[in-house]
Amino acid sequence: MEKIKFFNGEFKVKYRSEEIVLLPKEFQLLHFLYQSPSRIFTREELLDAVWPMEAPTDRTVDDHIYRVRKKLRSLSSVVSIETVRGQGYRLKLSKEAHASPLLKDEEVSSNVKTLFHKYHLYGQGDALKLLAENQSVFGFELDQQSRLYLHFMRGDFRWFLEEKEISFWEKCYYLLHIYSYIEADKYKCLDYFTRALTAKELPEHYRLEIRLLNRLSFLIYTKQVDEAEILLLQSEKEIHEKNLEGFIPLISLTELYLAVLRSDTDRIDKKMAEMEKMLVKYPFLREKAIFYIIKGIKCITLEKKQTEAEHYFDQGFDLFREAKYIPGVLSSINIILFFLNELQIENNLYAHYQKVWERYDEEYQFVELKRQISSRLDFYLK
Repeated sequence: MEKIKFFNGEFKVKYRSEEIVLLPKEFQLLHFLYQSPSRIFTREELLDAVWPMEAPTDRTVDDHIYRVRKKLRSLSSVVSIETVRGQGYRLKLSKEAHASPLLKDEEVSSNVKTLFHKYHLYGQGDALKLLAENQSVFGFELDQQSRLYLHFMRGDFRWFLEEKEISFWEKCYYLLHIYSYIEADKYKCLDYFTRALTAKELPEHYRLEIRLLNRLSFLIYTKQVDEAEILLLQSEKEIHEKNLEGFIPLISLTELYLAVLRSDTDRIDKKMAEMEKMLVKYPFLREKAIFYIIKGIKCITLEKKQTEAEHYFDQGFDLFREAKYIPGVLSSINIILFFLNELQIENNLYAHYQKVWERYDEEYQFVELKRQISSRLDFYLK
């Protein structure tokens, strides 16, 4: 059965389109019962679990059960709280939910894939989240590739290590990217991406992006600028010949990074003007965010305008947060620190973004995450 979702900070539960707001103790009581469905709890056990530091009466439990039951009426076909005479209470979940006949409708499935792709392309993080949370309501199931992307987008990085039912090769692309954010040695990152390209097991749709875009980024990171220029021309030619719409802004943004690294002001100005027009044609939120980051890098490295640079950086990070795209935030911090360090810019921005990075490090435990991912990559990418 589809799970009921609990929202701790808001004291509400949600199932499909139904949303129920509870009082704090009602929420704690329902959540406690939900964690052990079918188990009978005495009043004393419920008092100890929900009111551990208080001295309520048995009647307190009964009153709260009554109120929770009343609020759960709209979900009575899914969940209920039973009274077991002489023993206590237990929560009962229905074993099956009625499957929507639309699940087998190919037209619905095709339309959902198109909608998901559009939301992805335009960086609509909230829309993707709602789409994923309401699959059963609308009568569709996201395919595996979409589910992988959602976990990646939200920053559920450890999930890629813990999920056992999906093969390494389906997760490889995402593991490579996660590793690339947290590994300071970009030569190692480039090596892993290059090794992945030679693996016949790698799905072709991932191979294409690694070949055209990702390796190019790491040639820039490792300052192999001549090789990067050659690959840039090859990638641009193939992307435009095949009309790979989603790649067009990205390859132009990558060219801008290369121009900034070379301090080629004429090329930068030309590409900046082109990007302004391109983002009108392709108003992709994440690409707009990257463009703001590049504008900030240009301001701080070539024009020595720190205040203006901070403004652009803030705009970029705000757009990434709007898109609910954690990888973009981590990648951009990497890029800012790289350029500030590479072009030896001495100001307080480096220390600021280093501290921001350390906060993410603490949250995600990067050292352990890197160790586990590299172990998997070394095992499979011979």
